Amino acid sequence: MEAYDKKREEEMANEGRPPADLLNENHRRVLAGTLRRVELAAWRLENQLVREEFPQLALTRFTHPPTSEQRSALMQLTKQVREEVAKLASDYQFEVGEQHYTRTIMAEFSLLWSDLEDARPHKLRAYGAINPQAHTILGPRLQRLIDLILAIDEVASGTQETMHTQQISQESDVDEQS
Repeated sequence: MEAYDKKREEEMANEGRPPADLLNENHRRVLAGTLRRVELAAWRLENQLVREEFPQLALTRFTHPPTSEQRSALMQLTKQVREEVAKLASDYQFEVGEQHYTRTIMAEFSLLWSDLEDARPHKLRAYGAINPQAHTILGPRLQRLIDLILAIDEVASGTQETMHTQQISQESDVDEQS
């Protein structure tokens, strides 16, 4: 009986306790980080669903789009997900994390630049013999793409003027037409 009374006492004490006090700083950081990812995933899904059309891309084809019923249900669910995240953030008093949008652009395109550097013909030899013409045919085209990727990074970082970027883009268009 004494154990039951002690357990009941603890339960009553926890009922009045603010949810934010239930977690230590490490718990809060992990949970907040996970909830930010959930919130961003729901936001991206909403944006995709609102567009209704998939972009026409050269190397990616989206198949099996959601039906109108699925789209409606997914929109309702993403709204509920975002509401739950907001409630948890409020209850547990999570700090709002800031995401520097241009730095996010810079990070993504820096990684793409690195990947493209590793896709140059002289590096592709690591995957087997490569036709010597690949250096003269593929190499310059990859270089143009690398230049454009770096231009995006430079514009996002503020180190390149947008007029200069438009010139690079136009030069690239002229080169492709040749």
